[in-house]
Amino acid sequence: MKTITLGPTNVYLLNVNNGYLLIDTSYPDKYELFVQKLNEININISEIKYLLLTHHHNDHAGFAAQLVKNSGAKIIVHKAAKPYLENGRMDPDLKGVNLRLKFMLGLASMLSQFTYPPVELRDTDYILEDDTFDLLKETGLNGSILYTPGHSADSISLLLADGSAFVGDAAMNTPPVLGAKHRPIFIQDMTSVYKSWKKLISMGAKEIFPAHGKPFSAGELKNY
Repeated sequence: MKTITLGPTNVYLLNVNNGYLLIDTSYPDKYELFVQKLNEININISEIKYLLLTHHHNDHAGFAAQLVKNSGAKIIVHKAAKPYLENGRMDPDLKGVNLRLKFMLGLASMLSQFTYPPVELRDTDYILEDDTFDLLKETGLNGSILYTPGHSADSISLLLADGSAFVGDAAMNTPPVLGAKHRPIFIQDMTSVYKSWKKLISMGAKEIFPAHGKPFSAGELKNY
């Protein structure tokens, strides 16, 4: 497994049959930086065979269209992401997890439309409806893809047999100043977030690899 940090977003490369599975992208303007970092570790963009999008937000799907165009990677995504990906827009139904973050989200909304190049889903892509335990067999990975909503309605996580959980924004590891700690800084429904955490733990998650912040023990989620 290789971690590449692009601005505030961590993306992860997992070894699969004949190449790599990439978990998330970053913002649209981070594509060239991504290619540069791939070159530094001797990986060609054509070696990325799958792109798993944990959800449709612009800091996760921002350069997905360009990556797929240049690599031919198959996309793995939840069906609820489809209308937003195809329009290159974020679902506006988000709120800050505390007053400070509500203010930050309001300010950010005035400065940005949170758009990105639309992502066309093809017949060869994988559009999921719920948990799936068989899809990863094709890649050679031993694990499952779990539906983990709360941050967004389309959030999915990849859980490997060794307990490594790649969760996108279902959980975070943010600076103390934000007052969120492991909660997503922006959410749709906090109760659903907690249910998703319980699912991850009950399914064997041991270490959380978030899109924002450093990895941490899944046991820390139990404190909530």
